[in-house]
Amino acid sequence: MSASGKHYRSTPTEILYSLWLTFDQAGNVRLNRESPRLSPDERAMRVEVRLPRALWNIPQLSAEITVPDPGQPGAIAARIEQFADQLKTAVGCDVVLTVKQTDEPR
Repeated sequence: MSASGKHYRSTPTEILYSLWLTFDQAGNVRLNRESPRLSPDERAMRVEVRLPRALWNIPQLSAEITVPDPGQPGAIAARIEQFADQLKTAVGCDVVLTVKQTDEPR
């Protein structure tokens, strides 16, 4: 496909793969890197997969935790929920954070 590899090519913004999907009349599918040899009941389709390099970026996360006056416990929960929403946006998955009271003296 290019100098990077016969079935793989890389650009500054994406990675491209060249593959073949082979289908038969019984509903079977197989994946090949090379052009496949086909039996009479098979058909092949060349596929180019383009993946953005951003898929491999790991976001750098930071958090600021402020403990309010003990007389305002709801403020801690609100901050935790806000942080969970921001973390969900950054990493693209649900995040559940909880505040638990401890019995350990500090």
